[in-house]
Amino acid sequence: MIECKSDIVETLNNSRIARLATVDPENNQPYLVPVVFAFDGNNIFIPIDDKPKKTINSNQLKRVKNIQKNPNISFLIDTYDDEDWNNLSYLIIQGKARIVVNRLKDKNTTINTAHSLLSEKYLQYKKLVGMGDSCIVIDIQKVIKWKYSN
Repeated sequence: MIECKSDIVETLNNSRIARLATVDPENNQPYLVPVVFAFDGNNIFIPIDDKPKKTINSNQLKRVKNIQKNPNISFLIDTYDDEDWNNLSYLIIQGKARIVVNRLKDKNTTINTAHSLLSEKYLQYKKLVGMGDSCIVIDIQKVIKWKYSN
């Protein structure tokens, strides 16, 4: 839970892209991928959507397999302005991730909440890409924020 940090909540609500780092159990190294996401005030939701992927089964995605073996993640949102370094900033979230699957097709599930938030934030989910039946949910444990100041 993020306690009344309006600038952090604003960053989570307004940013459109982030990077998700998981731990590769084979070599104990970070594995980093760009992701879209939504935030509900408590958790971050990352879709495992129907975009084309290297694997047919979403359970075979590297990030999913990594989370199943080790739930520790880092999640990064950064701002870089080459023209004005006064706009440099980042937000790192450390936490535990879990894979949530909607097997019951119940309307009052975490996955449906995630899908609703994601389709509000990203027009592509309304028109181009199917949501799939699972998503990554991040339980936030620590927030690290930095902004350039001179």
